Amino acid sequence: MFRTLTFAALCCSLVACHRTFGIPRDLVRDLPALASVRSVYIEDLTHGEDPHLVEGSDLVKEKINQKLTQSGRFAIVDRPDLADALLTGVAGFQRWYFGMESFFGLEGSLNTQYAGIGMVRLLDAKTKRPIWTHEYETGLFHPTQPVVDRVANQIAEKLLADAALAAERGASPPRQ
Repeated sequence: MFRTLTFAALCCSLVACHRTFGIPRDLVRDLPALASVRSVYIEDLTHGEDPHLVEGSDLVKEKINQKLTQSGRFAIVDRPDLADALLTGVAGFQRWYFGMESFFGLEGSLNTQYAGIGMVRLLDAKTKRPIWTHEYETGLFHPTQPVVDRVANQIAEKLLADAALAAERGASPPRQ
């Protein structure tokens, strides 16, 4: 019973302590600009944060790259000067330890909890103006799916869904 209450208290505190690491929280969906994006460069997704604080950013970046490439909607380029848009921000996970310690040290049981983090922006490569933003939303626990996959899938799927919506509306302006 005590462990259940401790776990519930920790989950509530994780939600309360959620932060987006200096990335503006204003959500942007510029569908006409998004419809014209064909190539994307994915920047480092630690956004200058301590790599011990935000872990798994490279894995999330790789999985987003794979998902966007497989979709065929975006070409992923390896240099920012070749891209129409830049995907930047913070994505990964935080590791939390909790549990009981004995009087003589760490003889009790410590458990590890992982919390997904994601706040990304798609910027116009020339003007650096935000085209699209997304903040990772925690959901129900998926014990068989790693947190890295949950973060990457949510970001990639939301971007692809919004790009499909933009194309559906025929919102493609002439490119200058």
